[in-house]
Amino acid sequence: MKSKMIVGFVMTALCVNLAFAVEDIHTGTVVVGSGISGMKAAIDLKTAKKDVVVVEKMPFMGGTTNLAAQYFVVVETEPQTKAGKTLTVADYLKRKEKTGLSKEALLREAEQLYAADGIVKWLNDNGAELTRVVSDYQIGIAGGTSLGPRLMQVMSKKAKEVGVPVKLNTKAVALIIEDGKVKGIEVEQGKGIEVEQGKGIEVEQGKEKYKIFADNVVLATGGFANNPALMERYAPEWKGLPTTTAKGSTGDAIILGQPLKVLVEEPAEVYLNPSMHSQDGNNVSMSAARLEGGIIVNLKGERFCDDYTPNYTTMSRLMMKQPEGKSFVIIDDKSMKASKRLQGFKQKGYFVEAPTVAELAKKIGVPAENLEKTIKRYSEFVKNGKDEDFGRKYNMKTDFTTPPYYATSTTPGVQTTPGGVKTNSFMQARTTDGKIIPNVYVVGEASKGTATVYGMWSGTKAAEHILSK
Repeated sequence: MKSKMIVGFVMTALCVNLAFAVEDIHTGTVVVGSGISGMKAAIDLKTAKKDVVVVEKMPFMGGTTNLAAQYFVVVETEPQTKAGKTLTVADYLKRKEKTGLSKEALLREAEQLYAADGIVKWLNDNGAELTRVVSDYQIGIAGGTSLGPRLMQVMSKKAKEVGVPVKLNTKAVALIIEDGKVKGIEVEQGKGIEVEQGKGIEVEQGKEKYKIFADNVVLATGGFANNPALMERYAPEWKGLPTTTAKGSTGDAIILGQPLKVLVEEPAEVYLNPSMHSQDGNNVSMSAARLEGGIIVNLKGERFCDDYTPNYTTMSRLMMKQPEGKSFVIIDDKSMKASKRLQGFKQKGYFVEAPTVAELAKKIGVPAENLEKTIKRYSEFVKNGKDEDFGRKYNMKTDFTTPPYYATSTTPGVQTTPGGVKTNSFMQARTTDGKIIPNVYVVGEASKGTATVYGMWSGTKAAEHILSK
């Protein structure tokens, strides 16, 4: 027995030693992060026969892209034109300008919107089924399927098809800087990962450390909503709010870029989700309920705002001012049946259901008389096509004539943190003194952008510039 224990110990020691004997890698480009922006850059490079490696610190691909709920923000795409839902880029930007968006941000948004039709076509050519026209500026997956998982299915399939290598459980811990120039990244590869309720939980069983030398580094690491220290520093107004962003959104591009003194621009800007539902330790976006025509009421059973205003920050502040800071999204069975995402949430027990509005009110603890009055009044607005109380313009399609009725509690939460590393138009990182770091690119949410369209666009731009060298 004693000899077996000794042999076992020796074998274990040998395995540990072998595990740490990892060779360094040399490649053309290393992409840090496997969301839609990083994968688009990698796919384009590999399609052009360039060497590329993707590293992802989580045990699965996708990052925040996995959590994209319902729709792309795009205009003038082929599906929208065919559906008669037309809006020019210029007119959409006029709407955005009213929200206080800076001139520079508007110009960047214009660039990606002009590229939107090509982006949608590329995704659909690869099986995305982005054909459900929601409005003149929104398009979703056919059948109301969740957007993010479908997009990552497309990206994963395409990456496999062209041969993009993706190293999971592999965290970039530092940039390799020699003589003031970036030569690649240092990584730690976790040996033990367990997945609990869809969340990657790292089990410390030792880590393999090695270097990836590369001509170009693309940082596609997402935002910083899951880094309390960075939220405290850059967005103190919203610290402590729950978030629907990915567990891995910890501001890695900002942290990795600190030795280079990268410029972090407009870091206090965050995009809020006014439809977050928290249950069983999970935070999920209930935007689909409002998308399908739902309304938001407070504990008095009354509406208090435009339920579908494009200005989520204003809406979130209004929600936080309601009694006890509590709100509910209310829909009927027609809305429920229109969305596979909502049906999935219903199966998980995220909705309260009742055959009448009065019984629903009782279940969620609001005055039945008030809720009945609110829904009756809103139903008339839907029939007449005009919200006389708050001027809602979009997705007024639920008239509450189809029982049963559903409610889910909702609260504001942080969705994305588009404040990030400043880049030029080629997505090359800038420093605090205005210099360009020629071979470091920052894309997606890490580069002061947000949304899946921006991710696709910025990843494409970075790849185009690398290929032009």
